[in-house]
Amino acid sequence: MKIFKDKKGFFSVTDGILATLMIIIALLVFNTVINMDISQYSLTNDDFLTSQDVMEVMALKVNENSFSTLETIKYKLESNNNSLQSIREVAIISGEFLNKTIPNKSYSLVENSQLNGTVIASNDNMHLAKNLSTATRNIGKYSFTLYIW
Repeated sequence: MKIFKDKKGFFSVTDGILATLMIIIALLVFNTVINMDISQYSLTNDDFLTSQDVMEVMALKVNENSFSTLETIKYKLESNNNSLQSIREVAIISGEFLNKTIPNKSYSLVENSQLNGTVIASNDNMHLAKNLSTATRNIGKYSFTLYIW
């Protein structure tokens, strides 16, 4: 057993190397834990239906033979040459749909191309909005933009 009789410090060097390795491993583990991305979800943002979601629902057809809400709006406007009466009818259709789909939310539906930015349906003043969600959908020659806040 020459190892135990070695007086040149074999155990001291081995002990020092093991201690240094343990410190390096501890530092690497600590550094990894610090740099881990822990996502925190905001409890204040309960806005699950965005304008894009609502616009998708407005563009959906119930079945193959029916019209979507946006197609119905387009048809009413187009068939009556964008008359004031057709805008009023479309305001009722879109207002009922939006009030049912997103209750307790403020919204504004605007036609941008044929009616030059005419507000079709709105239930609040958009200038007071703090967090605004928008979506635009083109149906034929009409371009509809929905704002939700």
